[in-house]
Amino acid sequence: MMVLDSHAHCGLSLPWEKLKPLWEEGGIEGGVLFSPVEEIYNRFDGSFVDSTAYQRSREKVHQYLASLKSANIFVYWFVWNDFKVPTEDFCGIKWHRHAGEPAYRYGIPECEALIEHICQKEMPVVLEEEYYITLELVEKFNGRTTLIIPHCGNLNGGYARLKKAGLFKHPNIYVDTSLADPLQMEDFAADYGTDRILFGSDFPFGDPAAEYRKVEKVFSGEDKEKVGGRNLLRLLQKEK
Repeated sequence: MMVLDSHAHCGLSLPWEKLKPLWEEGGIEGGVLFSPVEEIYNRFDGSFVDSTAYQRSREKVHQYLASLKSANIFVYWFVWNDFKVPTEDFCGIKWHRHAGEPAYRYGIPECEALIEHICQKEMPVVLEEEYYITLELVEKFNGRTTLIIPHCGNLNGGYARLKKAGLFKHPNIYVDTSLADPLQMEDFAADYGTDRILFGSDFPFGDPAAEYRKVEKVFSGEDKEKVGGRNLLRLLQKEK
């Protein structure tokens, strides 16, 4: 069984050398890396638009992530308001915004073009947005690629609220376990099975070993294998 972390931040401000020993401690053999938010935009300035410094920062962190790609390390492109198309090094997308942070210009043609590109390439998208925007983006993607709701939806409006809206019934909607309550993992598995649950740590906000121990307490046997890594490999079409 290969254990893979589907949700870890890594970049120039949070280098691989900090994450690697924590993965090793938890018996985690690889996983998905995407940039820390602060290297993409100023999340603490709600009126922030962009700057040359942040444009350079995004370019540098994506180059750094591309240099880390290996057989067991997969890198995701972090979307920003320029809706730049990812390079070929990236096999997935991190789409991130919280309330109070700079608003994304969802109505512009560049956004629509990026969504079409993502769908054509069938790139999985870790989608973290406000509740109503999450639902709107799900409609825009319209089942054409996999959308992963991180933290079992706790930062997308809440697990119970998303479940009530029927979001988790869609076969292309996955969840990751990062910082989630084990009861939410159990509830999702009871109603929808374990094929669409991915282990994630949300490093540095979560400790990888501790987050995986939560998974081990909830799941066993084949279910633990699927959540721990097989589902991610299947999603990225690299199942071993």
